[in-house]
Formats: sequence, structure tokens, C-alpha cells
Amino acid sequence: MSLLRVSNLQTTYSMRTTSVRAVDDVSFDIEAGECLGIVGESGCGKTTIGMSLMRLLSANGHITGGEIDFDGRDLVSISEHQMRKVRGNAIALVPQDPMTSLNPVTRIGTQIAEGFRIHGGSKARAMTRALETLRMVEMPNPEERLRQFPFELSGGLRQRVMIAMALVNEPKLLIADEPTTALDVTIQAQILDVLDGLREKLGMAIMLITHDMGVIAGRTDRVVVMYAGRKAEEGPTTPIFKQMRHPYTRALLSSVPSIDAEHTERLLTIPGLPPDLSKEIVGCRFAPRCRFATDECTAVEPQLGGDDGHVYACYHPVDGPELIGASVAGLTKDDDVRDSATRESLLTVTNLVKDFPIKSKRLVPGGEHLAVSAVANVSFEIGQGETFGLVGESGCGKTTIGRLVVGLETPTSGSIVFAGRPEGLSGHKAKVADAKLRQMMFQDPYASLNPRKRIRDIIAEPLEIQAEGTNKTRFARVLELLGEVGLPADAVDRYPHEFSGGQRQRVGFARALAVRPKMVIADEPVSALDVSIQAQILNLMEDLRDEHGLSYIFISHDLAVVRHIADRIGVMYLGRLVEVGPAKQVFSEPAHHYTQGLLDAVPIADPVLAKTRKNKITGELPSAIHPPSGCRFRTRCPAATEVCAAEVPPPSEVSSGHIVACHHPLRTTVAIEATTASVPLL
Repeated sequence: MSLLRVSNLQTTYSMRTTSVRAVDDVSFDIEAGECLGIVGESGCGKTTIGMSLMRLLSANGHITGGEIDFDGRDLVSISEHQMRKVRGNAIALVPQDPMTSLNPVTRIGTQIAEGFRIHGGSKARAMTRALETLRMVEMPNPEERLRQFPFELSGGLRQRVMIAMALVNEPKLLIADEPTTALDVTIQAQILDVLDGLREKLGMAIMLITHDMGVIAGRTDRVVVMYAGRKAEEGPTTPIFKQMRHPYTRALLSSVPSIDAEHTERLLTIPGLPPDLSKEIVGCRFAPRCRFATDECTAVEPQLGGDDGHVYACYHPVDGPELIGASVAGLTKDDDVRDSATRESLLTVTNLVKDFPIKSKRLVPGGEHLAVSAVANVSFEIGQGETFGLVGESGCGKTTIGRLVVGLETPTSGSIVFAGRPEGLSGHKAKVADAKLRQMMFQDPYASLNPRKRIRDIIAEPLEIQAEGTNKTRFARVLELLGEVGLPADAVDRYPHEFSGGQRQRVGFARALAVRPKMVIADEPVSALDVSIQAQILNLMEDLRDEHGLSYIFISHDLAVVRHIADRIGVMYLGRLVEVGPAKQVFSEPAHHYTQGLLDAVPIADPVLAKTRKNKITGELPSAIHPPSGCRFRTRCPAATEVCAAEVPPPSEVSSGHIVACHHPLRTTVAIEATTASVPLL
């Protein structure tokens, strides 16, 4: 008998004038010790399934049908009092955002021990158990962490605390809802390794909810693909990735950038949007977005069928992944035009330093004499029409560099030359007339748009600030921009909340382009989007780059995305640029141990290859207040020696334009003399 058997589950949210069936007739099983992945776009019902199992739906959410049989008990019919004995004890939840899930004014040890005491554990045993679970999740210095508060921990350590809280009573089933979405690839790999180890050690089943197909490929035994509240396909992981049958599963995987591909093709996208679940849906829910749909698909909803545990709901099943180039015309792009060697220089950054002084000794003892070393002696150059990718873990200084370039921060030292105009320290704050040449595209499309303004006013605002044109010409420019980013003209009178995440990001892009800049600094522009919408935005950015000769600084911790869009890549670690070069060379022949570690940690959407990758970077990013001496990566580097602690590694050249700063590089290098180094790293 399965540990968990979900049969015909229906979950409905009551709205003011209607209702939304977020989960509609969904069934699946989970065996003891098994990891089941649930994937799909935002709004497909993934999280609602998890909340239904825990009976933690919001006040307007109700289970309106079906059964949830867990270890011989029907969780739908038992009382709330009985459910409390199951919740957090036999079934535990790891939520997506650890910072909002942890009490900021309660110590870590107390929060972990609370779950143990609620389910009958003694006070004396509770703190001991909290320490045991912290050790179980491989928390560094666990005794010290018990006394700390959540704000004193990094994102990766906070997520380990959440896992420890979930494991304190050794549950039989762990529901992990996007447990690594907000984490860097290195920390993500560590957390997923911890979950894998615990599953094997405790015999615990895991339901892994995520939109990251790479995570699903490398960590799950079976996969359920959700679309618009219903199950589109289910089967063992390898057949789902290698012999998928539903067109939606194929389209979802085709939208994912691959870190190992040559990227001479544009990303495939899924046109349109998922259906409105508050309205009656006739026929296949994916039919309006499916290029194989026929009249039959729009008339009657297909039922699940298949064999050998691989089932799907489709009248016209596909046979495996998309063959790009062989079956889809017009998707190839010419890499020759992306050659950066002949480009005219647009931005030159030389020996850039940014320190943030700590003025409060309450936060850090002796803090009034310390500073956060955010950017440490960084130099690079960007050509007209070029995309320069900046990658690295959170806290490495990527966003700070973007803010320095656009003029939102003043450098501590160094120089920035943009479009041939040097900007010194005293006058770095960009003048209004100059600011339009560099525009920001922000990470969060929800928070970066004023919810009280119409789209026409949001996009026209930069034009008003620059005092460009009349109201009539500004409105004409807004309509032109909406067309360029693929939004309808009637969007001008709508508000941000009336758009999806991808559409809001298009509005943000239109706003950045309003004053015809030469460079756009895109700070994690697709990290909050589903892979299908992400592909649309990346293709759009490439199209408009080529059309308008734009340059991008593309900041991201997603290496596969950067590999797809960038011409050259700079790898940052704790404020320093440790490697820079053409994208193809940096990814295929990395010279720095940190770059190699990042690549090894990237989840790839291939179940076979995913299991061969090993994460070599361990530990957490050191404090930027007290950075390590010499090479800042030495505390986590497998090749570190005494010289790494004593001396800052000088730049050396791997090949033309491919430069690394490492005492023990992975490739043969030639030393660069300071007088001839066109792009010094340090």
C-alpha cells in the first residue's frame, strides 16, 4: 500500500462573485522513500496540492472532492484536532521563502524546538533534538546557530533551519515547496544533496514542488506535470524527459535554456497564457496554446491514458522532445554577428571599488570602523551592441556594479567611462540628460511598477522627466513601445495588477527603452518568471538588442540563462571579478575553480547527465566585512595553498580575451603585464 494516495482531489477557492477550482480531479501516489516531483507554470495548482495535503488552505480555500489517504487515514474527513497531530509530525512542510516563515525575534534553537514540544516532546529533550536536526542538515557550527536569530544567517543557512524544523519529528512525508528557488546554484545543490541524504537515511518520502526542470531531472523518481489545475502527464522521471507524450510537457522542456548547448537557436516558447479557471473550460485546457490542436481537442476534454505507469491526457500525443532546427523554421540566429572583438567600446570600467561604511556598532561590534567590501578593484569593458553577463552568488557585488554604472551609487575609487565621457568620483551621479543613456530593468515585475498608475503613465514617466516631446508625441511613443514588446495597444489604460508576471516584465522593459538608451542594465530580469515566459522575455531582449543596437549588462545567478543570451561573461566572487571571457570559452573551458564549481552545480534538464554531476563548492560565502586575505575564494577552493592566502592572484590570459585571476588555474595561462593589460581584473 502506498504511503500517500490522492484520489480525484478537487480544491476550490471562493471569490466574491465566482469560484476558482485550482485543483481539478487530480490523483497520484507516493511510496515510502520515493521522491515525486510536481511541475508546471505558476497557477497550475502545484502549491495548492501541497496546502491541501497539509489542510493549510487560506480561509476561502476548501477541499470540495476526492480523498487523501495517508498511511491508512483519510486526511479529508478527520477533524482539525486530529489533523494537528499529523501536521508537522507525520507530514512536514518546507516553504519557499525561509525569511518570511521564520520568526525574526525568536532564536533559531527555540523555533526548531517548538515543533518538537508541540507534539509531546519534553522541554529538556527539545533543545537537544534541535541540535541533532541542525547536525542532520549539515549546518556549520550548529551549537552557535542555536543562539542566533534568522537575520544573522544567509539564505542557504535559513533554508537549512527550515528543513531542520520540518525534520524535528522525523516525518514520513516531506512537502518541499520551491525549497531552492531563491538560492544560488551552489547553495541550491547543497540543500538538495541534504534532502537526498535524509531521504535515504530516514526512508522519508518527498513531494518536490518546483518549476525548475533541472532540479526535477536530477532529484526525483517520478514526475507529475500539472496544467491549469489538472494532471497533463505522469510517469517515471527519465521517460517524462526522454519520451514525453503530452505537447505541454514537450513545450515546457523546450523553453528551458541548456548550459551545454551551443545556443545557435532561439528558445522555443509557449504562446498565449493559461486559461482563466474561474470560467467554464470546454475541451483540452492546453488546446488554445497547442499547435497540434484540432476540433476534437476543443470539444471534449481528453482522459488520461497510457501504460507502464506513464499516463497522459492528449488526443494527439507527441513522441519525445522537440527537434529544434529540423522541425521549427526561423529559429536559428547567426553567431558571427555577435563577435565582440570588432565592436566600438561603449563602457569602460577601471579599478572600480565600492565600500559601504558600517556606521552602527550595534549591528557589528566595532562597526563604526569597518566597511562592507561590495566591489573590489573590478575592471571590464563592454562594446556597442554587446551583452555582458555578470554571474556569481548573492552578495558577490553584481547588483552594486549595475547601480554604479547607472549612477545610482557613487564609487569609492576607480573610473567609469561611458560613451567616451569619463565620470570621476565627484561628478559620478548621472545628470538627468546623461541618465537616459543607461536604464535599469528590475528583477521583480510586481514591485517595480507603481500599482496606482496606468501603463501609459508608467511608460511615459521617463519621457516626462527628460522633458521630451508633447503629451501627444509621448502617447505615440508609448503605443510604439507596447508594440515593440508585444503588448496590445489597449494595455495603455490598464493597471499593473491586470497583467501576468511576464506581461509586467514587458512593461518594465518598455519603460527602460522609452528614452532610447544605449545600454540597459538588466538585474535578474527573468528570475521570477516561469520557464515558458522566461523564454519569451529572453527572445524579446535579443530581438530588440539587434534591432536597436542595445548593449546589456545582464545580471543573473542562472548560468544557463546567461549562457544563452551573453556574448561575454564575467564571473564575480565576493566583490572581485575572477574570470572574464567569451561565453562559449568560459563555459566550455573554465579556468577558475569557482567557475567550474558553479557549472558543476547547475541543474540540467536531463535525468541521465544530472546524476553524473557533483557539486564541488562547499560552505557559505565569507563575510564581505572581513573578506579572506589573498584570493577571496581560497576558503572554499579545493586547490588552495599557502600562496593563495598570502597574495592576491594577478590576472593571466588563457586565450585572446579570456582572462583569469587564479594562482592555480585549470587551464594553461600566460602572465599579463600591467602595462599591456587592456582589461585588468584586479
